[in-house]
Amino acid sequence: MHVKKTPDGRFAIIHGARQIALQKAQYEDIFYALPLDSGTLFRLVNDTVLTSDPLRVEFRTMVTEAGGSEKAMAELQESAKTVEPG
Repeated sequence: MHVKKTPDGRFAIIHGARQIALQKAQYEDIFYALPLDSGTLFRLVNDTVLTSDPLRVEFRTMVTEAGGSEKAMAELQESAKTVEPG
């Protein structure tokens, strides 16, 4: 899983062909909370940043496909550290 800034100034969490678009403020909630342990990062994204059940289901699917919570959150965290929200 990784993060990229999109041309429209938003951000996306991506794994394979799946992606979840985030507003800048949502991404800042993740970026400025780092570093976090994997479980806390998962809960932050799933419970706080994502505000609808369909996005939460998509996120959990992405995490499963990326090898589980520990692996996916480690990859997401490392990627997020390199993508400034500004």
